[in-house]
Amino acid sequence: MSDLTVQVQNGVCHIAITRPAKRNTLNAATCLTCVEVLAQAQKDEDVRCVVISGEGGVFCAGADLEETLHRTADTQKAYDALIESLIAFDKPVLSAVQGPAVGLGVAILCYSDMVYCGEKSLFSVPFTALGLSPEFGLSHCLCEKAGIKKTMEKLLLSEPISAQEALQMGIVTTVFKDEDVLKETLARAARLTKLPPGSLRATKALLRMQQGQAIRQAMELEHKILSERLDSDEAKQACLAFEEGRKPDFSAKSHQE
Repeated sequence: MSDLTVQVQNGVCHIAITRPAKRNTLNAATCLTCVEVLAQAQKDEDVRCVVISGEGGVFCAGADLEETLHRTADTQKAYDALIESLIAFDKPVLSAVQGPAVGLGVAILCYSDMVYCGEKSLFSVPFTALGLSPEFGLSHCLCEKAGIKKTMEKLLLSEPISAQEALQMGIVTTVFKDEDVLKETLARAARLTKLPPGSLRATKALLRMQQGQAIRQAMELEHKILSERLDSDEAKQACLAFEEGRKPDFSAKSHQE
């Protein structure tokens, strides 16, 4: 569990992503570890809620890019298992965002019930820039939260999303000073532990009732399109550029050479 630090105290299960050398990206193994932690938190009656954060000034810079571009069926299953665990988890999930949240990191926020970020936090869904297409259910979740026009802008242009934009788009709940984010998130988690757990679960179930089915349907279509994108010349160009440490060239000329 070296890539995750887990602390259970006073009814709160705090999961911190700790892959500083990889900017807290998540590989398949870390996803599966997180699935195990969530399963244990689900069964533990003393755990009333979960807090997810990132160490070292980064929340989560997405899925491990090298693994993503060379993904196997097992890798895909690990990503899917993490999303399914978050969808199915019936206790409150809070996320504290300091620094960047990218791709899979943004998906974690979409499946969190409360999201608090710092003023300097940045969010990104750069699938198009990588020659890929959205996954993790984001094609549905972002449209549901922000509307199709704003989602189109951010997905098609692969532009960063500021903290205030994320607030307006419904990705985050509240923006705090960067140094206060984790403290404020844990304070709200502490308040949740004092409330009736059955009522919290029932309320979350009502609010999330329709979401799970819609997300699973979106992910099924995303998988089909993404599998085609992963085999495309554009994705191969992005993969080669990543391995060579340069920016990919998607100009028409580059495809004629």
